[in-house]
Parts: sequence; C-alpha cells; structure tokens
Amino acid sequence: MPAVSVVVICFNDARHLPTAVRSATAQTLRDLEVVVVDDGSDDDTPTVAAALAAADPRVRYHRLEANSGGCSRPRNTGVDLATADYVTFLDSDDALPRRALAALLRAARRTGADVICGRWVRRHHTPTRYIAAHPGLYRRPASVASIAERPEQLFDGIAPAKLYRRAKVLAEGIRFPEGLLYEDLLFTAETYATARGIATITDLVYIYNVRHEAAVPSITLRGEVRNWRDRFEVHRRIDEFMARRRVAQEVVLAQRAKFLDLDLALFLRHLRLSDPATRDQLVSLAGDYCSGVEPHEWGAGSPATRVAAVLAAGGDVGGVLEAADYAVTGGIGADLVDAGGRLMWPGATNNDLLDITDSGLLDARFADTPFLAAVDHAKWDDNTVSFDGRVYDVLGRLGPVQSLRGRLLVRGRLGGMLLTAPLLLTDAGDDVRFSGRIDLTALGRTLGRPTVGHELRLLVDLARGDENVTRPLTARDADLPSDDHVLPTPWRLLVGDRVRLAEVNGRLVLQLTALPRITDGAVAAGSWVRYVAQQTAARLHRP
Repeated sequence: MPAVSVVVICFNDARHLPTAVRSATAQTLRDLEVVVVDDGSDDDTPTVAAALAAADPRVRYHRLEANSGGCSRPRNTGVDLATADYVTFLDSDDALPRRALAALLRAARRTGADVICGRWVRRHHTPTRYIAAHPGLYRRPASVASIAERPEQLFDGIAPAKLYRRAKVLAEGIRFPEGLLYEDLLFTAETYATARGIATITDLVYIYNVRHEAAVPSITLRGEVRNWRDRFEVHRRIDEFMARRRVAQEVVLAQRAKFLDLDLALFLRHLRLSDPATRDQLVSLAGDYCSGVEPHEWGAGSPATRVAAVLAAGGDVGGVLEAADYAVTGGIGADLVDAGGRLMWPGATNNDLLDITDSGLLDARFADTPFLAAVDHAKWDDNTVSFDGRVYDVLGRLGPVQSLRGRLLVRGRLGGMLLTAPLLLTDAGDDVRFSGRIDLTALGRTLGRPTVGHELRLLVDLARGDENVTRPLTARDADLPSDDHVLPTPWRLLVGDRVRLAEVNGRLVLQLTALPRITDGAVAAGSWVRYVAQQTAARLHRP
C-alpha cells in the first residue's frame, strides 16, 4: 500500500496533463500512486493518459464515460479508487514542487493530524507573475487538535495543497458535491470541521496555474451567473453542515468573515464588471443567501463587505454597487452621514450594520480620505489619450474647487513615477469634475525603467494648500476604447509598441499588450524573486 495517493483530474487537457503527472512521479517521495481520472475527454487526453500509465507502474488511468461538467465526480471517483493512507488532489494544468509530498507526509506522521496543509502560489500567465495565497497562514508551522483552535484556516478553501487521511474522509462520508461548482469550499469546510488534528507547514506544496488567455477558460474564470448561483449554494450547504454538527460559534464567525472578505469581495469585483441585467441577477442571488444569515454574524467582516451583504439582503442594487466600489477600489462614492460621532452608510433602513465608524474615516486627514476618482470617458487622439471624469466628495472634504490643484500621474506597476500631466478641475456641485490627457510619445520615452512591469497605473493627485491626496483612477461603466493603440517608444524591443486601456482589480491601467516574451520572462523571474523574498522575510520576522 502506497503512503500517498495523488488524484489527478483532467478534461480535454492533453497539453498540460503530462507536466502535472510528471510533477507527481518526480517527487522525492517515491512511495506513492497517481490516479488519473479523465472526465470524459473527447480530445487526445485518453491517449496521453494511457501512455503516462504505461510508462510508470505507479500511474493508473480511469476514464468516465460522460463528462460530468465539474470537478466533483472525478475527484470522488479518485478517492474511491485510491489505496493509500493519505490522499491529495492535483488538477491537470497545475504542478507539485518536487519535495511537496515528502514535506506534507513528514508533518502527517509527526503530528498524526487528519489534514495537513502547505503553502501554495498562484502562477498567472500572460503576463507571468507569482502571487502568494494566504501568506499569513503559513508563516510558521502549526499543529492544533481542532479547527476551533485555528478557525482562520477556513480561509484556505482549495482542495489541493493538502493531505487528507483517506479513512477519515470515507468514515465521515465527505464527498465533493456533484452538479455544483466551487466544490472545494464545501469539501474543505467539512474536512476541517471533522478533523482530529490539523497541521500546517511552511513549505511550498502546490503551484496553481491561472491561464486567463486559455482557448477554453476554466469554468470558474468565466464569470457566469451559474458560477455565483453555485457558490452561494455551496455556502448555504456549509452553513447547514455547521448547524447540523453544532460547530463552535467562533468557527461559524470565522466562516462568515471568510465569506465576506474572500467570496463576497470577489463577487463585488465581478458585479462591477457586469452589465446591468446581469447585475440585477447577481444581487438577487446574493440577497437570497445574505437574507438567510443572522444579521449579527455580518459583524465579522470588513466595513465595505459587511455593508454590501446588508444592502444585498435588502435588494438594493445601486447601494451594493457603491459598496463594491469601496471594497474593490478603496474609494467611496456614497453620501456618508455623520450622525453625531457615528459614521453611517446610506441605506433604506436604519441598520446598525451600516455603521462604518470602525473604518476610521471620521478622523481621517485630507491625505487619507478615500475619494473615488472615476473616469467617465476616455479616447485615443493621435498620440495622446484623454480622460474626463469625476472625483466624489467624502464628508465635504474636497472644499471649493478653486482651492484645489490637480495632476494626472502615471506609475509603473512595480513603482516609480513615469509621467505627470496637469488636470483641469471644474465644479460639479458636491463633487469635482476633471479632464486631462497623456502624451503617449513622452510616456514612451520613460519606459526603459525596470519598474514598468506589464502595465502602467493611472492616478489622480489633488492638492489643497500644503496637503495632497493621491487616488487611483477607476473606470466602472466608463466609455473606454476597445482597441489597442500604437505606443511610440524607443524601448519597443523591451516593452512592445501597443497599449490598451482597461480596469484591472479596480484600477484603470494602460496595459502593454505587445510585451516581448523575453521581457515577460524577466518580469516572471522578478515576480518569483519578490515572492520568495516576501515569504522568507515573513518567516524570519514572525512573532
């Protein structure tokens, strides 16, 4: 009997499957089996998988006759076929670092835990960069008897990057929910809640590849309404499970905080990018779920996501969008109310959960006030790009427009000022309108700096007397050109010669869309070095 079973699931992924399987068979831990479960592929996956099994006796291949439409059935099948004491999961387009399983198994044997978790990283492609996932959870090893001693572990909800005691999973009847996406969230919540011992290690054990430019994007990257219907249903089932098992209240509140600050925060990001009809559907889905939660439990989240949950429960689409701006961009466009020392978010009801005094905004200085700077229109004009938009006032702090001076700033993604341009500011009642333009030829001359990365960030700087505040430009519902534009630059061989305007994670940016492969490789290497340095520094300075 092998020590570890690696369940590799795949569907129409003949291109990446060999890399995933070989990352398992090349582990320093040799005492393992690899169970490849093909979810009814109709490309060359069966041939490729059969060849991998023929090349290594530790690899077994099982094919489902019909595609199930998700990850649950192949993973459940893999658990049923596995024979080892411990099981782990690997998707066909991801990879295991060479020492991952040995490190996880050492911790399992040392602690006797039912679930062992390690660090994982997102490797984004085109452009390539590495982003640490939940770094705070893995700064030092830990071993606890139950999730009640470490409820924050719920934030790490992916099924891979962990070892599970297979006998425990089977005895508890824990299965991935077939017919639903985001099946990981329910599986990990149930395994955490029932585990007799949870251990964490600081080793990197999983590389999660994110390919936004894939010919057929991952089903969880398509942003469909079905995705969110399933996600809210999974959370409903988690709630039911925790209630049925009488899980400790601190664990329930941690699950609420996780929902607000991870799941709902991602929902709000997608909501801002959706069309009006889709927004109505999405807020309805969120409202159906949020209205079924005890209101006091929303207190576990950040002010922005807490407000969004309350407004979604009331069906307030416009209010949820304003909360989404705050959650995603950090800027506030809502008319906040100073209620005698309490700061209230506007809403149809006088709900204490709309009290955002804990945000600290009542006492914030001008420089720290989160004004929302939103572009309404942008256009290419020969070798310039021009903008107009609005800065939304917060608590009357902008003051008269005559007292303000404005600049448009362009910074490299990795830091460093590249260009400044004047902004024309005009009065717009309670707010301030702005307009300005960037000379692309002048900008192109600055792009030889290593801080550029793959995109250029656009910001507004407002000065009043000797105070100033800098805010990122945002572009929800803005009229942006859909085409690329020529970027005149002597650094063409380094950064390419095309740019595109887009909002990325709540920021308006100029994307370098013709970034040469050699530069992308250099950006990737720099991203990996920064990732390793951050993880090392976090471990060295841990309390």
